Amino acid sequence: MAWDVEIPIIVRSWINDLSDEPVYSNERIRQLIVVAARYVTTEVNLNYTYTIDVVDPNISPDPTELENKDIDFIGFIALKASCLLDQSTFRTRAATEGIRAALGPASLSVGGSLSGFKTILDQGPCALYESLKMDYEIGNANGIKAILGPFVGNNFDPRNISMYSDFRSRDFYR
Repeated sequence: MAWDVEIPIIVRSWINDLSDEPVYSNERIRQLIVVAARYVTTEVNLNYTYTIDVVDPNISPDPTELENKDIDFIGFIALKASCLLDQSTFRTRAATEGIRAALGPASLSVGGSLSGFKTILDQGPCALYESLKMDYEIGNANGIKAILGPFVGNNFDPRNISMYSDFRSRDFYR
């Protein structure tokens, strides 16, 4: 089981938790990765079928040990896990930040650094995950077909395509 070593390093890089005393435990990061993997398997059409065990954190087959390492799946779950963690941090900070309300001319103000976390959510791993998902789905599209035919336009008149007709007498060419 190498996924539980490689992918947590990627997630910790995204959330900037690489210090000697990390904020989140390895177990918490692994749980988050497995939950993210569950979401990714339902949102993205992948090349491999994975079994995700959320209760006993496990992903099989291991995407880091496949014959052709599944870089796409690893990237998706690392970004999704980072996004989930950023959303959780935002909710926790929003609950503990000072909220000032006035009763007179009604005003509500949120203090602190929530705007910075909002920017992280809008432009960080969450936005990158959505962009990557769209690019992957468009780049690996299987259901695109084209119908080609002789249709020229709404004013198409088949009498004008005959090589034996007198083109000068037609209203189309005047």
